[in-house]
Amino acid sequence: MKKTAVALAVMMLLTACSKPATYVINSSCAGFGLIKASRQDTAETLRQIWVHNRTYRAICSKEAENGRNP
Repeated sequence: MKKTAVALAVMMLLTACSKPATYVINSSCAGFGLIKASRQDTAETLRQIWVHNRTYRAICSKEAENGRNP
């Protein structure tokens, strides 16, 4: 009897306190940005900077279109 009452109370508390789904905003653009190349960078470093900046633009331009801050 006690187990049933406890189970019923727990179920009532869990269902009564439910909220609408929480949406998580991808804040990846807040943590990284465009990198500027310098004259001292090697060819491989320049390639990596190019890939990084291309990835940043692909991700953050989508977030900017959706009304999120890049």
